[in-house]
Amino acid sequence: MIKINMLKKISTPLYQKLKSREFWLKLTKELVIVIALVSALSFYLQFEMASGHAPKLTTETINGKPIDLATLSSDKPTLVYFWGSWCGYCKFTSPMVESISKDHPVISIAIASGKNWEVQQYLEQKQLSFAAINDINNTISQAWGVNGVPAIFVIDKNGNIASKTTGPTSNWGMRLRLWLASF
Repeated sequence: MIKINMLKKISTPLYQKLKSREFWLKLTKELVIVIALVSALSFYLQFEMASGHAPKLTTETINGKPIDLATLSSDKPTLVYFWGSWCGYCKFTSPMVESISKDHPVISIAIASGKNWEVQQYLEQKQLSFAAINDINNTISQAWGVNGVPAIFVIDKNGNIASKTTGPTSNWGMRLRLWLASF
């Protein structure tokens, strides 16, 4: 009890501010504005992203291995992940995608990240082992309508885009999208 009374005496202006209704209303208003702005930006970035049937994706990884989205997604929902070695959010998202790649097929597309050996070096430094395609000419990202990274698509077993998102996301959010696409 003595410590609380001392805190009130020491920081009375702060204590009074935290007690005031106006402070909490202002804080709530500011949070609503920030959430609205982030949502609007996310909607804008997703506006041109592909929907419906997934664009054809048959190519080779940076290691020369053939990869075909239609084949991969015929058994289980597949995560298609657009990223860049220069992307701040991707530094947090990529380890989550790596975790998901242990349970689900993942195709990652590196955008503006250098030559194949540079992408491979980046993946090794970050201890990422998911399949990577280097979109040097941005042809894949344009076909998918990707304007910002990270961009994530979930493809169902019929080859349809079941979910798409851009910007920060969570491991459980990606897993939930993959689970929903399995029905």
